[in-house]
Amino acid sequence: MIRIDLGNEIKPGIFEYRIPSLRVEGRSRQPLLDACRRIRSILGPTAEFAGLFREGRTQWDLRCPVNVGAELTVSERSAGGIRFEGFREFDRTALSEAAE
Repeated sequence: MIRIDLGNEIKPGIFEYRIPSLRVEGRSRQPLLDACRRIRSILGPTAEFAGLFREGRTQWDLRCPVNVGAELTVSERSAGGIRFEGFREFDRTALSEAAE
């Protein structure tokens, strides 16, 4: 299992995280899922599990296969509640086209 250490909440809902084995750090509202995307970008497709651990704990709080977590995001719809959906990369070209 690839260990992901959950850090401090640095802003409301945004947490620091570290992947010690890969020497990667980040900040996210969805640290497990974002860490899975980072892991997959470094290691390539893998069926290995990633686990989110709180400081000082040896038991994970959340875990999932890296490839599964990399493909998901959490959607918080006001009318439909919270659910998992397929992850889509942010399209920066749409911003520049909209500004023109």
